[in-house]
Amino acid sequence: MARVVRKKVSDSVLEELVRMFQAGELKAGDKLPNQNALAAQLGVSRASLRESLHTLAIAGVLEQRPGFGTVVRGPLPQDFAELFNLPLISDPKETIELVQARRYIEVANVELAVEHATEGQLAELDRLCREMAAAARRGDQQAYVRGDAAFHHLLARSTGNRFMEHLFLTLRRVMEQFIHESFRVLPRMLDRSLEDHRRICEAVRRRDRRRAVAAMTTHMHHIRTAMKNLYEITRTEPAAAPARRSASG
Repeated sequence: MARVVRKKVSDSVLEELVRMFQAGELKAGDKLPNQNALAAQLGVSRASLRESLHTLAIAGVLEQRPGFGTVVRGPLPQDFAELFNLPLISDPKETIELVQARRYIEVANVELAVEHATEGQLAELDRLCREMAAAARRGDQQAYVRGDAAFHHLLARSTGNRFMEHLFLTLRRVMEQFIHESFRVLPRMLDRSLEDHRRICEAVRRRDRRRAVAAMTTHMHHIRTAMKNLYEITRTEPAAAPARRSASG
């Protein structure tokens, strides 16, 4: 295990961890040394190490188990660097603007849906939530993304306000692309997303305006936080990572 060459320390730590994966020094099922020992081996502070471990945990490569330690969940994806060069999320400004716009539209939609949704629409919302759960269980990301978009479109229709639905439809195409890209890069987002949708569905079904707004606000916060973490990852260009290809192929 090589000592880290200092630049931005957490970035150098991430580069070294990536190198260890690619060299076969870390593989699925391995337990990492405790943070004190690993930080000492790499010649960095625990804070810098934690930031890098968190980055790989977000990417679904590591699992941090309280009271046990950090375990390798699976191999580093061969296209690790390329994952962060997808057409939409490679543009931080555009992504943040999309998340901001969604927050205002989605929170307003769920607030109105609590008041105006028909019993048929509530039943359909529940059905979509069950379909998303089934897609998540079988690891079918594409089906989950379709269900996710349909869930939010149904909320927009349930407002009883055609202008709110039009606003949603304006965002739908880019929103579906965003969701798909996000789950490719951050697969662990899917479990949290499903739980968020369940809470939103339950609150709307009970016509609990306060909880519905809180659940949607939390969902949007989770998305924004995940994207913030993603851009922390993309600040690093792993030295040994495969060369990036253009977005077109």
